[in-house]
Parts: sequence; structure tokens; C-alpha cells
Amino acid sequence: MDPIVLRIAGVPEHFNLPWLLALERRAYVRAGIDLKWTTIPQGTGRMRDLMCNGEVDLAVMVTEGAVRGIIHGDPYRIVAQYVDTPLTWGMHMGTASKLESADQLAEVPIAVSRLNSGSHLAALAYARSKGWARNENGIEVVNDLPGAVERLKAPEAAVFFWEKYTTKHLVDDGTFRCLDEHRSTWPAFVIVASEAILAEHPKEVGRLLKVIRDQAAGLMQKKTAPEIIAQRYKLSVADAKAWFNGVKWNTGGPVDLEAMKRVVADLEPPPHPLPSVLSRPVMNAWTHARMTTCPHALHRTPIRRHRRRLHHW
Repeated sequence: MDPIVLRIAGVPEHFNLPWLLALERRAYVRAGIDLKWTTIPQGTGRMRDLMCNGEVDLAVMVTEGAVRGIIHGDPYRIVAQYVDTPLTWGMHMGTASKLESADQLAEVPIAVSRLNSGSHLAALAYARSKGWARNENGIEVVNDLPGAVERLKAPEAAVFFWEKYTTKHLVDDGTFRCLDEHRSTWPAFVIVASEAILAEHPKEVGRLLKVIRDQAAGLMQKKTAPEIIAQRYKLSVADAKAWFNGVKWNTGGPVDLEAMKRVVADLEPPPHPLPSVLSRPVMNAWTHARMTTCPHALHRTPIRRHRRRLHHW
């Protein structure tokens, strides 16, 4: 029998090394899967578009972006946590800017890779943590990390949030200045699968999850992993070791539903508080069901459309 084709998207970052190692080792082929990996520099916002358009079957998304998509009716579900540890976002500016403190940035434009990408949602979360009255205005889409480099060269100030180790070489060579950090309080990445692929090939999705968990478990035990990461991802060995020692991939544990509640709380700013969302009969609706909101009010309480169970493999 021919292997089943599964199309998956993810960012070109060190977190996704287990996927690439499994490809190189033909681990998916041995599981009866022809995996088509697509690298998406633009991040979760672009992957949401691909999932909604049926161009990929699965994606590795930042957790808050995946949850926001489900709340707003995107046709996919979370099938697994991928990275259990939270992301640490660096708050970057260019060297041309005269601003020196994060406290000076309340009104500075935010550069993002795409709307609803991690760079966008992290910036909004940081603003809320500071009590700044940020809204969806003042957002500049720069497409990807090279686009951010070009934007931050301009004399007009802008701030850009990106995973701190992915941009570490740009800070070290003086391209960026890192003024602050923001650490989320939930798992960094989840794996989402389209409703269509779950209906048609649930067993294959389950086998895929087993392969990637095995690869991640093996990498976490590999003594030379930091050197491999440093070579592939423009990190010094010291930085690779620091990152590797602080990251934990999920190797089979369930989705942390308490963490998902924290994501929803962060995505549901006043005047629409979390209790109104959690009072639904399906308590964990953002993973158990497709959700929708009033198209004219992004932060209104979601309306349950279809009840479905979260897949556990």
C-alpha cells in the first residue's frame, strides 16, 4: 500500500529540528506516511491561512495563535502539545532608534510577521502586562524576520517581538537591540490538524504523532544536540546549550487544559472576562469544538457550534 501523504507546515526554527531529523531518517516512511514539510518564515498567521484554505493538513503553531484561530472558527483542532515549555520573546528595536527603555514604547508601532502570528499576539500580551491601552492599530506587517531587519533599520522607531534565541545572532552583531523579554505562561507550540484530515486519516495522524514524539525524546537524550542545533540555526554553542537546557518537547502527555484556559484569558481582554467564556457546558471548547464569534466583535463570548471530542493518541 502506498504511504498516505500528510502536508504539514512549521517555522524555520530550532524547535522543529525533530521534524527534519525524522525526515532525514525516513522515520515517516516506515510509519506509512509520506510527509510533505513546508517551512513558513511568516509564522502562525500564515499557517492559519494555509489551514483555512486547505493547502496543508497539519501545522505546528504557537499556542496562542492556534487557540485564537479556533475561537474564531478556523477549521482545525489541537491534537497534541508539541513543546511543553513556554516561549521567551525578545522585544527588539533597531540601533537607529534613540529610545533606550521599554517603558518608552507604549505608542511605538509594532512590527509583526503576519496578523495573528506569535509576533503580533506576544506584542499585545506584553502591552496588556504593562497596562498599555494597545489595540489592533499601529501594526506594521513585515512578513518575516528579514523584513523585520529592514524595518528596524529605518529611523522611525518600531518594536518587534521574536523568539529570543532565533534573533540572538542579530543582537550579537548589533543589528537589533533587545530592550526587554516577555515569557508566556503556557506551552510554546501545539500541533493542529484539519477537521478534514482527522475525518479521513485519523490513524495516520496518530502514527505521525508517535513518530515525532519518539524523535523529540531521542533528541532530548542526545549529548551532542546543542552542537547540532548551533550548526543548523546560527547559534553559538553556548547559546544552543542555554536554549536546549530550558526546552522540553512533549513526548506523550495530554494537552494542558489549564494552560489553554490561561491562553483564552489572555486573548479575552475586558470588557469580556474569562468567566463568561468558561461558563459553557463544554468547558474546554477551544480544543473540543469549533467556535465562532460575532464577526463584528472579535472579543465577544464564543458561541458553541459543534461539539466534538479532543483527539488523544
